[in-house]
Amino acid sequence: MSSPTIRELAKIAGVSRTTVSLALRNHPRISAAVRDRIIGLAQESGYQRDPVVSALMNQLRTVRKARGVEKIAYLTFWNTPDEWKKNLNESDYFNGACERASHFGYEVETFWAKQPGLSGARLSKILYARGIRGVLMAPLPRGVGHVTLNWPLFACATLGLTVLKPELHRATHNYIEGMQLALHSLKKLGHRRIAFANMAIYEKRTNHGWISGFLTWQYHTPSHFNIPPYLVPGIARDTPWDKELFARWLEKWKPDAILSNTEQPLYLARELGYRVPEELGYASLHRLYADAPWAGVDRQPKQIGAAGMDLVISQLQNNEFGLPAYPKTVSIKSIWREGPTVCNKLEKKAIVPGSRPRKPSRKVKASAT
Repeated sequence: MSSPTIRELAKIAGVSRTTVSLALRNHPRISAAVRDRIIGLAQESGYQRDPVVSALMNQLRTVRKARGVEKIAYLTFWNTPDEWKKNLNESDYFNGACERASHFGYEVETFWAKQPGLSGARLSKILYARGIRGVLMAPLPRGVGHVTLNWPLFACATLGLTVLKPELHRATHNYIEGMQLALHSLKKLGHRRIAFANMAIYEKRTNHGWISGFLTWQYHTPSHFNIPPYLVPGIARDTPWDKELFARWLEKWKPDAILSNTEQPLYLARELGYRVPEELGYASLHRLYADAPWAGVDRQPKQIGAAGMDLVISQLQNNEFGLPAYPKTVSIKSIWREGPTVCNKLEKKAIVPGSRPRKPSRKVKASAT
């Protein structure tokens, strides 16, 4: 039995071909009741979309929109409209998203979602009135939380793991993989007693990914190498570390390298007189700058921003609006970057032929006969 055409489906449903086409593409102009009825009839009659025709129609729609470029909203949640621009990670997210949007013929416009008096309902009306159907949300700058919009109107995605509710498509760094990459890289350099010292606030923001990766590593490591994580309590990123407490922890556990998302362990270790990297190595779990004066994990924020934009554009091209039934998470592979805060301990231990003076051979005296 051949698949019915849209014309035949329209006749069965008693509606126009345009209504059937919009309903099958989940367009918000069609009511939920009509859409569900048409989709049900399509399933019963064995209707199947032609992938070649669908691809052609998506291309035609994109060309039409390019004449009057469609915009995608980029929502930020900092305390001021431009505060996020001072953060290199946030800027990379945004630049990556903009480059990807431009590739597909879209423009990106920022909206300050924390503007005083601006509710989710009010912001939704503004976006809808502007003809904006796609929304990409930047990570929340502090902690984790919820975001409210009139979701059926928009194709949405978010960056990172800080937006807990509702459950949306998201692009993010794989924190477990990033931790494992750092640990393996340090091990290759000869480090064995590797410690993890960080702010406790980051554990919620990463869905406990870093500490999960660290503890999993320790599970497969000889127990005499394992060091308990050092987590600093506090709700702010700039919470000061207790220098004396950190010094006692270093003295007790004697790590040969420290992993962290902040530079505080590096600065404190130097203040305490440790020689970095000779006595104590340091690597960042979030190495932002190309010329950063430390080793660490490059989380590829521009690629994460681009992947988030891909999620939004894919929904727009398929006319998928509202909360996804099956939210997907796209993670970008991170890269290890060398730096002056680690050194190859194996090279220092290696014996270079001829580098040590040879012991003089003992002469055996002939015994008297």
